Amino acid sequence: MSNVYYERRYSYSAAGGRPITFAVQRLIVATTIAFAIQLIVFIPAAAFGALPLTVEYWLGLNPALLRFGAVWQLATYIFLHGSLMHLFFNMLTLYFFGPDVERILSTRQFFRFYFLCGIVGGICQFGLSIAQGSNAPTIGASGATLGVLAACAVAYPKREVYLFPLPFPLYMWALAVLFFVLSLTSDRSAGGTAWAAHAGGMAFGFAYMKLVPVLREWFERFASRARKVDASKEPLDAVGEAVDNIFKFDEEKKKRK
Repeated sequence: MSNVYYERRYSYSAAGGRPITFAVQRLIVATTIAFAIQLIVFIPAAAFGALPLTVEYWLGLNPALLRFGAVWQLATYIFLHGSLMHLFFNMLTLYFFGPDVERILSTRQFFRFYFLCGIVGGICQFGLSIAQGSNAPTIGASGATLGVLAACAVAYPKREVYLFPLPFPLYMWALAVLFFVLSLTSDRSAGGTAWAAHAGGMAFGFAYMKLVPVLREWFERFASRARKVDASKEPLDAVGEAVDNIFKFDEEKKKRK
């Protein structure tokens, strides 16, 4: 993601903006620390002639290892990045669009949602790598952060944002569609863009925000009806059991006679 965007009416700047939320803050800090660890580990490895890219090999999305059970890579690859700009644009996306999504979902659910976007994106990228016979590792939080962007677009489709260098604002839904199309039409031959992870994360973010509220409403409605039915049955059941006991008592009395 090489473009910069900011919100027209909703700014999260430090000067008077709405505060950054708990999960978003923790994810940005954790991802930044992970990138620092990448740099620290890579430099000594290169200096002493050891195998380079040790962190990326074991914690990135490595098809050669994942197919043999390294399932933790579906979560850990989200925290690794290829460059400072790669990290910056992903965290910028999370910073701008994550807080509103977290406020909608709650902090705990947002953590789950963020990782699920990254995991689904990783599975899509892994499937593409297997189909292409590629063992190139994938790193980056783009699948997760673009899933957050898609979720924000579902929640606030008419919110206006500026996308540099465009001189006019875009609706959130238009921004999400633009990035989804760019993910699908990015240069496959270059191999530098994990477009399947991007598209998979966005698709999951969209589906989650569309389907989960519907399923939750259906479940709550079903549970409410079940409670009403149970509540309506309780007094009748008590009366019915009392009447049955009376008849049973009379029958037993007649048998004894």
